[in-house]
Formats: sequence, C-alpha cells, structure tokens
Amino acid sequence: MGIIDIKNLKINVPLSKFTTMRVGGNAHFFVEPKSINELIKIIKLCQKQKIKYFILGNGSNVIFSDIGYNGIIICTKKLNKTKIKNNCLICECGTNLYVLNKLLINHGLSGMEFTYGIPGTIGGATFMNAGAYGFEMKDVVRKVMFFNGKKINISKNKNLDFSYRNSIFKKSNFIVLKVWLKLKKKNILDVQDLCMQNLKKRQVSQPFEFANSGSIFKKVNGISAGKILDELNLKGKRVGGAEVSNLHANFIINKGNATSNDIKQLVQEIKQEVKTKKGITLEEEVIFIP
Repeated sequence: MGIIDIKNLKINVPLSKFTTMRVGGNAHFFVEPKSINELIKIIKLCQKQKIKYFILGNGSNVIFSDIGYNGIIICTKKLNKTKIKNNCLICECGTNLYVLNKLLINHGLSGMEFTYGIPGTIGGATFMNAGAYGFEMKDVVRKVMFFNGKKINISKNKNLDFSYRNSIFKKSNFIVLKVWLKLKKKNILDVQDLCMQNLKKRQVSQPFEFANSGSIFKKVNGISAGKILDELNLKGKRVGGAEVSNLHANFIINKGNATSNDIKQLVQEIKQEVKTKKGITLEEEVIFIP
C-alpha cells in the first residue's frame, strides 16, 4: 500500500482554510482519519515510506509557510468521541474545546472553564499545556494515551513533564491520542456562568473580528509579552497585511490579505526591537511550519 492509496486522501488542499490565521499555501496531501487506529496506520505508513507528516488539530496555534507543506497533513478533527465516567471526561484528541465545554456545562462538570472561547482541540491544548486565568491543562489532566512513534502508551499526569506552555509531548514530539480529564461536580448554572465570564473577558480583550493565532509570544519571567509590547508602543505596527492588534499587543491579526511571510517578518521585527530596547529575548508561542 502506498500513500496515494490512503482512504479519503485529498491532494493540494489550501491550509489557509484549516488555520485560524487564514494563511499558508497548499498541503501536498491532506487526510482526516476517522479513528485512532486509522491515524496510527497512516503515521506508520509515512514512517515506512519516509514521507513528511504533520498532525493538525484546529490550527489555532500553527502558521504554515506560503509555499505550503510538501508532505501529508493529518487532521484530527474527526477524532472527537467523548465519554463521561465518574466525573471524568474521556475524549479523543480532535475534540473541539467549545463542544467539550458545552458538554461539561450540560453535565455540571467543572475544571475546563478556563478554555472556553479558545478555538482549539483537547489534543493541541494538552500538547502545549494551554492555560489562562491562572489555570493550565496540567491542573485537569488525569492521564493521556499517546503515540511515541513506535507504540501507544498511557501515562499519568505526574509523568507528563508539564511546564509553562510545554509537556513531554511537545519536547519529544509525541502524538496525543486520548485524554482523561479529572473534573468536579458543580451546579450546571455555576459552570455555565464561569464559562460565559471567561468568554466575555476574551471578547473584550482579544481581536475576535480578525483572523489570528492567539498569543504570539510567551510570558517572560511571569510578565505578559503584551505588556512589554505595549510599553514599546508596538500596537498597530504592520508588515503587509499583518498587524499588531490595537486591542491586544500580543495578538497579530490578518487584515485580510496577510501572508505567512508578512507575519514571520513582523514577528522578527518585534523580537529585534524588544531585544534592542529592553534586552529581552521573546520566544514564540505559535508554531511556524516551514
């Protein structure tokens, strides 16, 4: 069996349709497996035939090159089965965080409210230990099933090496397959209220009306990158169709015609200015895929 024989394989798919920044060229190959077994089979086939591949969730933290991706993009969106057992939510990696939170609201389960409004998947959030409002994924993850490139493993939280925007998955490029979340039973209205509070905070402080990839830079010694950029009056700084948001300095927005190169150049200019004027080296939170 060759790569071209993969079921439902698509060719020359525009990646701008699968990322929240809405930039990037075409993927040579693109596939959305419908089961974890199918996902693993595709990965092993890529390994055997030495074909480059990339695992994509909701594309909210990824910026692809303008020339596209010369390999196969494996999108996990259809891996979204969920199950609730004893206040624990078991969910596949492609489960959308918005859908997940709606489910938890309906069951009065608390713990994931900090992710409400984040346009990502549970796999991506666990991979990068996403966080907000004083909480991180490490606070709610009980255990994770993952693929280490050779076999499937299941590890408990204490063995997952979670740290700020990092995990064993990111460090070792392991693939999150399924996540067990430890949650607390609460009144449905209380869970819903906290979710809505967090969503309103995001709507007020983040540029929802423009395509973006969320926070561009990580915190520096506990200080938000947005505060640093604000102090340097970098809001409104622009390269081509990419601009530093006037609402939140740590967001770069696509004004409608931005390219991946515009964003990359703007990021480099910001880093250089911060290094020159503040002596601070910023580190990207978003992932640029060449």
